[in-house]
Amino acid sequence: ITILDNNQVKERKFKHKKRKKSYKFGSATLIDCRIELLDSTETGYIYEARAVIVKWDNGRESVLVTNISAELLDASEITKRYFDRWPNQEKQFRDAKGPLNIHRIVGYGKKLEDYDSMKEKHSRVKHTVEQLKAKLRDPLSEIEQVEKELAKLYRKERKLREKSKIDFGKRVLSKPDSTELKETERKIAKSLRRQKAIEKKYKEDFAKLRKNMKEEGRIRFKDKIYRIDTELDQIMTCFKLSFANLCSFFLTECMNHERYELVTLFESIFQLGGNARMTDRQKTIEL
Repeated sequence: ITILDNNQVKERKFKHKKRKKSYKFGSATLIDCRIELLDSTETGYIYEARAVIVKWDNGRESVLVTNISAELLDASEITKRYFDRWPNQEKQFRDAKGPLNIHRIVGYGKKLEDYDSMKEKHSRVKHTVEQLKAKLRDPLSEIEQVEKELAKLYRKERKLREKSKIDFGKRVLSKPDSTELKETERKIAKSLRRQKAIEKKYKEDFAKLRKNMKEEGRIRFKDKIYRIDTELDQIMTCFKLSFANLCSFFLTECMNHERYELVTLFESIFQLGGNARMTDRQKTIEL
């Protein structure tokens, strides 16, 4: 399972989209589908794979690609497996650092507060976006018409691609459908050139608009912060460090330098029942 970069995600690449489903393990909507990707070294070679489009409730979007079939793992399980990679899949690294792993301590006595400076920044960025959209009203209207044409062409292109099969990197399609697909792709390319020509006349303004829209999406919902009780954080961090040192000493002295994850230590040793007998000279513990 791997995730695509934003520049690899294009609506035209998807086909055989299934019905939207809620993510079982989080706040998102999932779409199971197929995706076509071009080889980066061999020109014209097509790869087809299963993809899961993840639309998060906060507005973000991710696309996962996998060779695992839907019969083995559904879309929710694929998504969970990928985003649970740390620490569950990188076992070698996890095992090595497990006994002494100190995570950054946050959240003790935390309090949700308004983040005024971020709220002000978000307002400024939104205002800039609105101003640029007003300035670019006419070209944006032209682009909207082009996008409507493209939406129809994309639907037609997808239907034709869904009829095809990918065999050793080549598309297999009947001659009439193949001709129609090439004609549709030609029309799409023409519409995209038209859209670029419109944007070129207002190059700087469109660049500013894209930049500010991206920034607005990034800082949206970040107008709240947690204020942390740092004194309690320090106490808990000192406790964890001391406990980690004790665990390390125990593994060195009693377990012949064996490496255990902290969870394994708890379940296998620390939580075992037993009896203790004390004399003046020694303490005997039987587990």
